Amino acid sequence: MKTETASFRALVTGATSGIGLAVAKGLLSLGHTVFMTGRNGPVLDRLLLEANDRGWKASGLACDLSRREEVERLIDTATEVLSGRIDILVNNAGIATFGSIEETTPEDFERLIAVNLRAPYLLSRAILPIMKRQREGLIVNISSVAGLEAWAGSSLYSMTKFALRGLTGSLLAEGAPFGVKTVAICPGYVATPLVSGAPVPETEMIQPEDILRTILYLKDLSPAAVSGDIVLKRLGGL
Repeated sequence: MKTETASFRALVTGATSGIGLAVAKGLLSLGHTVFMTGRNGPVLDRLLLEANDRGWKASGLACDLSRREEVERLIDTATEVLSGRIDILVNNAGIATFGSIEETTPEDFERLIAVNLRAPYLLSRAILPIMKRQREGLIVNISSVAGLEAWAGSSLYSMTKFALRGLTGSLLAEGAPFGVKTVAICPGYVATPLVSGAPVPETEMIQPEDILRTILYLKDLSPAAVSGDIVLKRLGGL
């Protein structure tokens, strides 16, 4: 069994709350270097200060992923701060709009496409070549069970999560000859602000730390092994 002991460098989006925060803090606590990004600048500043007080190797940049120019600035800054090496990219940031398709608006459509799809595309487009030169790397796209099955009232969200899985498959095929892996994690209800108000008690939801454990499992696989979509369902339901 292979055991991953070396320190690595990661870029995590949506790192100021929920899944992204759990992943970033978990990696930092294990001694890895993490570049964090999130839309909430004051929260990010506080998290970076706390991390550095603990001696963790954290850096970051506030970024609105719905704005292309800010994503491009994020790419430039992160690659410079991480000295041109990125071992893990976690495309976690995502937003949701629920309601019947008549209730959605073209503005909703543009916003979800920008954050849930264009940002992962731009980040992967920039970072895949870095990983290919390294001859190793892991791109993790946080999709959803809504990217496997669609329901009434989830048209825009499901559309972007299905498409993110399509991007994942293409990235895997393009990166595989260079030792670069890409995997989509498709969780059900995770106890995060995104699903506040869901008809499920938070204690019965998947925990954000479960996503961290899944990423560590993926990183610990041998170079020849890769998973397809990883589906994490809530015990007894979605």
